[in-house]
Amino acid sequence: MAAMSPAPILEVRDVTVRFDGFTVLDGLNFSIARGELRFLIGPNGAGKTTLLDIITGKTKPAAGRVLFDGRVDLIGRGEANIARLGIGRKFQTPAVFRSLSVFENIEAAAGYRHGLLDLLRRLSASDEMKLRHTLEEIGLAARAGVPAGTRSPCERQWLEIGMLLVQEPMILLLDEPVAGMTRAERERTGER
Repeated sequence: MAAMSPAPILEVRDVTVRFDGFTVLDGLNFSIARGELRFLIGPNGAGKTTLLDIITGKTKPAAGRVLFDGRVDLIGRGEANIARLGIGRKFQTPAVFRSLSVFENIEAAAGYRHGLLDLLRRLSASDEMKLRHTLEEIGLAARAGVPAGTRSPCERQWLEIGMLLVQEPMILLLDEPVAGMTRAERERTGER
């Protein structure tokens, strides 16, 4: 008897998306296994961002289903609900709090799952260590106290990735994480 393979972390079934009569995605099917790394490659307008919009609840498809963790249908759920389930998304343009420091951005993101009151409490030593470790991973530890809005577009991309990492998502969707970067910046992003 063959062993059963675990359910995919994400499964897209027969997803079709139309905008004003134009079909962007037509019966798309694919799945992602736990721990798997996938890249969606295609020209502008091919539907890559639209697919991420479907997965994260920003757009509703004309047809199809998106199953998360083998059981939860994401269609019809709100974006915040989907994020709380454990799906993190980095947008093409970094969404950081420009007036907050780099560290404060990471701290705010870490408190997302815990609620507003937890944002007001003092960080424990272990929580602060976890946040500082994330800053080291994304290469921004030396800039922790600097306002995020003063950082380069590349560093704001890294900061947004760090903000997602501290939330410990089950799946992380990155929409053009190296857009506008130099070759050296792209390589450093890949290493991180």
